[in-house]
Amino acid sequence: MKKIVVRMLDVTPAVVIVALEGALMYVATGVAKSVFTQINPLCAAWYRFGFLALLMVMWRRPWRREVRRTLPATRRDWVITAGCGVAIVAMNTMFYLAISQMNMGMAVAIEFIGPLGVAVLTGRNWRERVGIVIAAVGVVLLAGMSLASPDGGHFLVGLIAILIGGSMWGVYIVMGRKVASTGSPLNRLSVAMCIGFAVQSVFLAVPAVRGLFVPPQTATWLVSEGGWGILHLLALMLVVSVFSSFFPYVIDQVVMRKTTPGTFSVMQSMYPAMAVAVGLLFAEFPTIWEIVGVGCVMLAVVITFSGTSRVRHPVRRDSVDVVD
Repeated sequence: MKKIVVRMLDVTPAVVIVALEGALMYVATGVAKSVFTQINPLCAAWYRFGFLALLMVMWRRPWRREVRRTLPATRRDWVITAGCGVAIVAMNTMFYLAISQMNMGMAVAIEFIGPLGVAVLTGRNWRERVGIVIAAVGVVLLAGMSLASPDGGHFLVGLIAILIGGSMWGVYIVMGRKVASTGSPLNRLSVAMCIGFAVQSVFLAVPAVRGLFVPPQTATWLVSEGGWGILHLLALMLVVSVFSSFFPYVIDQVVMRKTTPGTFSVMQSMYPAMAVAVGLLFAEFPTIWEIVGVGCVMLAVVITFSGTSRVRHPVRRDSVDVVD
C-alpha cells in the first residue's frame, strides 16, 4: 500500500499535490476552528500538537538503539533541538489563537512575514527587499482595514498572535536548517516535538484537561453528549492533527524530491488563497481589501523565492527541508 501511494505521488505533478495538500490542511484547520466553540483555542492547540508529537514519536521510535545514535550528542546540539521544538509549538499555538480572531486566509498571509523576513536578512539581491516591501503593504492593508472595524479590538489580539507566530516561523527556519544539516533530521525532529510539547504542557496541560470537564459557556455538544462529547472532541483533534500536520509533512517529503526549493517556495505562495477559498466553506467572507492584502503577500512570496533554484524554501510548520 505504501509503495502504491508513493508511486501515485511520484507521477502526480507537484503543483497539483501542493494544491490538494493545501486544501487538506485548511479544511482540517477550519474543522479545528469550529471546535473553538467547545474549548479554548489554546487548549485545542495543546491537543493538536500533543497528537502530532505522539504520531512523530511512533513513526520515528527514538528509543531504538540505531535511532539513539543519531540524536544530539553535545549540549549545543540539544539546545538547537530544543529551540526548534519550542519554536514549532509557539508558532502552532499562536496560529490557533490568531484564527480564533481573524479569517484563516488573513492569518496564513500575515504569517508569511516570518520566512520573508529571514529571506531579507540572509538574502543579497533585490528580490528579498522588494518582496518584503510588497508583503508589508499587504499586511498594512489587512491590519488597517480590520483594526478600523467595530470588532478591531478582537482582531488586534489575533494580529499580535500571528505576528508572534510568524516570527517563530522565522526562528524555526533558522533552527530547522541546523537540525536538517544533521544525518537524521527526522529523528531529531521527533525529539524536538516532544520537548516543545513538554514546554507547552507546563502552561496548557491543566487548563486543557479541565476544559474537557468544565467547558466554557459557548460549548454545546461537548456538554450535551457527556462522556461521548469528550471522546468526540479528542477524536476530532486527532483527525485534525493527522490531516493538518502529519500527512502534509509526509507528503512534503515526496514533493521536495520532485522540485527545487525555490520552485516549492513559489508553489507555497498559493496557500493564503487556498485558505481564503476553504474559509468560504466555513462562512468566512473576505472583503475586497482583504483579498488585495492577501494577493500582495502571495506576490511577495513569488518575487522573493523565484530567483534561483538554490534558494531555500520557507520551512513549513512541523517539518524540515531535508528528506531523511
